[in-house]
Amino acid sequence: MIHAIPHLSLGSFPTPVHRLLNLERALGFTSLWIKRDDLSGPLGGGNKVRKLEYLFAEAKHDDAPLPTLFTIGPTGSNHVRATAVYGKAAGFRVACLLFKQPPTEYSELNYRTICEHAAQVHEVQRMSTMLTRYAYERMKGFLGIGTEHYFIAAGGSSPLGSVGYVKAVLELKSQIEADILPEPRFIFVPVGTCGTMAGLTVGVRLAGLRSQVVGVRVSDWLLANSWAVSRMVRRILRRIGAPDAGHVHPRPVELWHRDFGKGYAIPTEAGRQAVVMMAEHEGIVLENTYTGKTLAGLIHYVKARGCERDPVLFWHTYGGM
Repeated sequence: MIHAIPHLSLGSFPTPVHRLLNLERALGFTSLWIKRDDLSGPLGGGNKVRKLEYLFAEAKHDDAPLPTLFTIGPTGSNHVRATAVYGKAAGFRVACLLFKQPPTEYSELNYRTICEHAAQVHEVQRMSTMLTRYAYERMKGFLGIGTEHYFIAAGGSSPLGSVGYVKAVLELKSQIEADILPEPRFIFVPVGTCGTMAGLTVGVRLAGLRSQVVGVRVSDWLLANSWAVSRMVRRILRRIGAPDAGHVHPRPVELWHRDFGKGYAIPTEAGRQAVVMMAEHEGIVLENTYTGKTLAGLIHYVKARGCERDPVLFWHTYGGM
């Protein structure tokens, strides 16, 4: 199913998995592991590289001229940064529509990188305005008006893009079978636009793993919720041609909401502490919008359930330039 779907090689896979021994001891855990998707690509890592491999392949229509890639996100978006950088390297023109997010050191770096690599950068003040403008551009494309665009959803979170994370679980299963790590009881990942969590959920099911994917919500509830993840799971199953896609009853979606804080991209104290702990104990860089909150959520979730002795996997999705 998955192997028949075209993809354009962009990343460096498999990404490493290793034990977080120092952080594990500091937290009182027994078996804490990390999947290093921060090392997923030569032009910057993160979880978007796996998605773009499939999206870029679809955008390349045989020998036809390459369309302009058009995508959206906040001004500090990891997704827009990756699309601009990898898209330019692959020969695409990239246009993006951004809404303002609270400035942080990492988001400002992403914004500068986007401006350096994208051919067109449009900015608005609010997410609602961005979504309205995006719908308008999609309608123009449907009517054949203006430049030919290949539209990439926020976060690269489409059924096709999420296939990258179905395949990622098969990669993880190979690492488990090679005794690099035990099968995790929990796999923790940030949930912004739901595509990564949905892909992992489908992958776990298809790989026959018993692991529970736990999403730590980092964006507004209207975008990141159990219904949205479940809907994406069904759409991915249909996209890959799973024979029972219409009759799938996956495990209940497990979302952790308590480390979201006051809003998207607004740091929390627990998230800041998690960023510092990972840097001090393991020398690994996190940030405050996605991965810091996710590590904080992992710590709180595991301790709340008394599961400190179980194997736990932190899927590291951030990758700066």
